[in-house]
Amino acid sequence: MVDGVVKGAMLVLASKPRVNFAASQMSPTARAALMSAKDAIVGCSEALLQAVEKVERAALGRTAVLLEGETGVGKELFARLVHAAGQKTGKEPFVAFNCGAVSKDLLGGELFGHAPGAFTGATREGRPGRFEFANGGVLSLDEIGEMPLDLQPYLLRVLEERAVYRLGDSKPRPVDVRLVASTNRNLKQEVAEGRFRKDLYFRIGVVKITIPPLRERAGDVEMLIDHFNRKFAETYSTEPLRFEAATTELLQRYSWPGNVRELRNLIENLVLMTLTGVVTPRDLPGDFLESAAQPSSAPLPTGPGPTSEGDEIARFDEMERRAIERAVANAGGNIAAAAEKLGLSRATLYRKLHQYRSRT
Repeated sequence: MVDGVVKGAMLVLASKPRVNFAASQMSPTARAALMSAKDAIVGCSEALLQAVEKVERAALGRTAVLLEGETGVGKELFARLVHAAGQKTGKEPFVAFNCGAVSKDLLGGELFGHAPGAFTGATREGRPGRFEFANGGVLSLDEIGEMPLDLQPYLLRVLEERAVYRLGDSKPRPVDVRLVASTNRNLKQEVAEGRFRKDLYFRIGVVKITIPPLRERAGDVEMLIDHFNRKFAETYSTEPLRFEAATTELLQRYSWPGNVRELRNLIENLVLMTLTGVVTPRDLPGDFLESAAQPSSAPLPTGPGPTSEGDEIARFDEMERRAIERAVANAGGNIAAAAEKLGLSRATLYRKLHQYRSRT
């Protein structure tokens, strides 16, 4: 365009995309499962899309995948994406197991199965473990860092030999299982401190993918708010909430130490507890406001205009003060009822009331 007149055109030819032969061999059921797994991961930030792309590439192989990330980032959703992206028929099993959810004494039997009467409490018939249930598909082991040292050689043997030995049985049972391990720990440091075997670490970490925390996913908070708002409104048969601009800005600027899980729980709380249908900063739970008021929870602004850390803290203090005043007024001056509504102890509420009154 020159002075508003079309003078020519330019055609941009993209480079030839890599052909995903695995995807081309998928059945319609498997392709539908892949789309569903990708739709479950809500967001469009560059950090998130890069993680999704890495997982899809990793799924083309058969080696183990190690997913690293903070608590609440949604590592199981990415484990399910590895499963979905690597399917052909759409009927391959996906078995999820949390290594920190059972006692050390039971963990071996849960993973590898046991022979009849192998230990006290074992069944007389024996039973398969999670590896056998996942045969032909994916076994997702969450909190892999919680696995006791004395069980780690058994896991390494299964991965190396592609066969499982039930506890108390010397018979190998061939298994074709893709392992996806997840952790919120620094396994490299765990190895250095002798809490995790180096050989197992290298075996499960052939492909390591870090799932980004929510604070690094620019623009995704608003999408997740809308997603969970609609989801819980449907669950509880109510209208979706509307959020004031100030509330949305506060939620976007919060550091979300609990990541997507924390955001999900907050929105469910608001859908249940907000009476007017419009969420103002005063409607946010007291414990959230208290966390948001901490200096570490208020990242430096990315937009134009200088804003000091002191200004941010003062702003959060003012929001908290208004939330406390409203709760006390609604409770008719009953401090115990107001504290329960805010999710604070009475001692904490008395301290904050004294703190704010001393400033006036």
